[in-house]
Amino acid sequence: MRSNYTLTHMLQVKPLTKKNYHFAVELANTMNWNMAVEDFEFMATLEHGGCFLLVDGAERLGIATCISYGKVGWFGNLVVKEDSRRRGGGSALVKHALNYLRGKGVETVGLYSYPHLQGFYRRLGFKFDQDFSVLVAVNFVAPKLEPLLRVGKDQFPAVARFDGSFFGADRAKLLKSIILQEGNAAYYVSDGKEVIGYVAATIYESMAWVGPLICQPNRPDVAASLVKSILSQVGGRSVYAVTSKSDLALQGILAKFGFKEEFYVSRMFLGQSVAKNCIYLAESLERG
Repeated sequence: MRSNYTLTHMLQVKPLTKKNYHFAVELANTMNWNMAVEDFEFMATLEHGGCFLLVDGAERLGIATCISYGKVGWFGNLVVKEDSRRRGGGSALVKHALNYLRGKGVETVGLYSYPHLQGFYRRLGFKFDQDFSVLVAVNFVAPKLEPLLRVGKDQFPAVARFDGSFFGADRAKLLKSIILQEGNAAYYVSDGKEVIGYVAATIYESMAWVGPLICQPNRPDVAASLVKSILSQVGGRSVYAVTSKSDLALQGILAKFGFKEEFYVSRMFLGQSVAKNCIYLAESLERG
């Protein structure tokens, strides 16, 4: 596989290395993504070789990220300097990432697209799946309740298998970095024989991201318990969650806790969608 995807006008895609993380952060935050160097370090840890830099000679113009989960991959951050757009750089970054993922054995690639970029991704072969709301509750007041069973090392394998049965691929490397990370939180519900739902949250000093959540589609009661349990751990922060616009029950639960839509995105797939119907909160826009 070629190391660079070369275009006319000297545009090239190269690996995004540590020395360019500060550039990546500055560029990403022109989109109000509130990213830090640690975010790119985290992505590089999860997918070594999955972060890319667009250059024109010595000038840095854009970035993109992706991650592989066996036969399923996810395309994440894509941003090109505003004054350098419409030169084919965005397409080059996507195509380079797709080539990289195919080289890892990926057959289906998902992403979350801003509505105005759907046409761009359609031209690259992606097809619309459904819309998702990005929800936020600012200065969240946590409910006081006794949380559910916490996911630990002993429960993690069963939770990861349950996740994979609905997501359509093994996300253990991602889930482990969240669920077993000190300071985060994760809970599950079992019917006595197997896991029927779980939720995790990545918790920072001033904000938290609730997700992933996966629950059997016929158990909105379990999903409600999971949401309440995880929300009990994230008070005093700005809390984010991403859920399908068609999941009115889950949207209703979050609305009762003060969550409001900040914007929405469209989930799109290149290749056959392997995700199964379930009650679902995304882990992030970058990683599915």
